[in-house]
Amino acid sequence: MLLRVAVITLCVITVVAQAQLEVDPEYPYYFRDGTKHVYLLGASDRQAFFIWQNEKGFDWRDYLETLHEYGFNYVRQDAAAWGGIDGPAEYPAQLSNPAWAFARTGPGLARDGKPKFDLRRFNEQYFRTRIRPFLARARELDIYVELTLFEQTSKGGWRGCLYNDRNNVNQLGLEPKQPEANEALNNPALLAIQEAYVTKVLAETADFDNVIYEIANETGGRKWVTHLVNFIHDHPQYPSHLVSAGEQSSSFDPVSGPNDIVVKHRGWGKGGGLYASDADVKNHHDVLLKYRAGKPVTHNEFFLYANRSTDDPNFVRKMMWGDFTAGGHVNFYDFAHWRGTGRTNEDGEPARPPPREILEGGRHLRNFIERVPFWEIAPADECVTPPGPDTHAMALAAPGRCYVIYVLGEPVRHIEVALPEGDYRQRWYDPKTGELSELPPVQAADGQLRLAVPTFEQDIVLWVEAVAG
Repeated sequence: MLLRVAVITLCVITVVAQAQLEVDPEYPYYFRDGTKHVYLLGASDRQAFFIWQNEKGFDWRDYLETLHEYGFNYVRQDAAAWGGIDGPAEYPAQLSNPAWAFARTGPGLARDGKPKFDLRRFNEQYFRTRIRPFLARARELDIYVELTLFEQTSKGGWRGCLYNDRNNVNQLGLEPKQPEANEALNNPALLAIQEAYVTKVLAETADFDNVIYEIANETGGRKWVTHLVNFIHDHPQYPSHLVSAGEQSSSFDPVSGPNDIVVKHRGWGKGGGLYASDADVKNHHDVLLKYRAGKPVTHNEFFLYANRSTDDPNFVRKMMWGDFTAGGHVNFYDFAHWRGTGRTNEDGEPARPPPREILEGGRHLRNFIERVPFWEIAPADECVTPPGPDTHAMALAAPGRCYVIYVLGEPVRHIEVALPEGDYRQRWYDPKTGELSELPPVQAADGQLRLAVPTFEQDIVLWVEAVAG
């Protein structure tokens, strides 16, 4: 007997007016915006405020509109460029329109031959013509913006760092890594500058309802990070409870700390590292599971070409699904495409969006997410029997009601799912094309369901729902 298969193409999500983003008090691994449950799906170039518009063809408005077109609703941006003074000279076509959050008053010249910065005074035009227009347009497009407040001041980039006495008039006498160390709390002049800067960012962004704050990118002493998280929580004028500590290289614990959101970058185990394979996707999925402790978890930075992990754009789609089925949010970071490569217009590639496989992968994930009550389903890998040595299964479930199982790797003929006895709808979703195939209902017996897996390449998604009644 021939089996009839209905093929359905999912529609683009309906845009809903925003209210106020917050961690959902009932489902704390996700967000809520008014009555709408929010899953963050992002792709970013963190330096968009610094690049803005460049000779390689990057334009911040096209950046946001492209993401919106493909269903992405999340970007992560550096609120200020604390380093990079040398960048515009080294890459003048990429960074042809730089701007900084601080005023260049002098006296004296910084490394780039322009007036030194005064870290106690702000460049009002930067906030008026870059940050605020960006947040306003992002809000119109239902895009949430994570602002990273501080960056690591490593020895390699110290020459072009704003904290370096060579580049400012404040003469703080700092060395690399000192600005984010716990000892910064004992430096009144430095701490006053940092707190005034955080207050300025909060003041300029408080009237936007689509902002998340991140203390620092891959840096920060435990006490220093804790102080700034609490500084934002308890701010007398502009408090916020959408604060992540950032991916840390210190003893700060984002699971037990006062931060509201946990963020994770690439790598796992003690050594961190690059990744490229299906096994790496499963490894990172497992790592995110360990960070679930009552707060939203975001994989807010991973990239391909910049770190030469792999040149396969399909890997990004796989990571997105690996993060989603771990109950985590996701942001792909790629500066090799957005801003363009090379020093001149003729040297290297122009600015362009990431490969179509990445954008379409995000679109199809978004369209699937909009079909399921994602806020009610939780990681449940234990409900799936591992399908084979070269195939991985990652699952979300609302037990007895809804199951989403991501199957990654070499094709297998069958999959076994543990679930209560009853009748279930069986649908298979192709994350590469967005096609949903519905097969006849099935019955689970003895707490186990064995299903034939359709022929697929790379990955496929099983969606099982209990038949009402």
